[in-house]
Amino acid sequence: MVSGGDAAVVLKDGKNSEAGMALLEYLATPEAAAVWAEAGGFISPNKNLDPASYGDDVTRATAESLVGAGDSVRFDMSDQAPAAFGGTKGTASGRSSRTSCATPPTRRPPPPSWKPRLPRPTRADRP
Repeated sequence: MVSGGDAAVVLKDGKNSEAGMALLEYLATPEAAAVWAEAGGFISPNKNLDPASYGDDVTRATAESLVGAGDSVRFDMSDQAPAAFGGTKGTASGRSSRTSCATPPTRRPPPPSWKPRLPRPTRADRP
């Protein structure tokens, strides 16, 4: 199974590296994973997370499949790696990290310039 995900880091020379490490240690707990799972849009590889934490059957089944895959799971970061390393052209982990740090994981409304894409009409849609 190939998987992707988010990464969190603490800079060793940062002003609050001890607090940062404490946060990362908390985020690795099943209690923290449950908060994210209940909010939706998140699947945890934490084996101690109760699958009942997921709000719907599809996400729950996907999470159980991920955890059940065990050591056969491979983390794919190709969409975050620079193109020189075989990643998707135009993206890089540095940009992703800066964006993730600047925008906390909350559900924000779309920007005012965002417009939903409407499906293109087909011949069947024409009178």
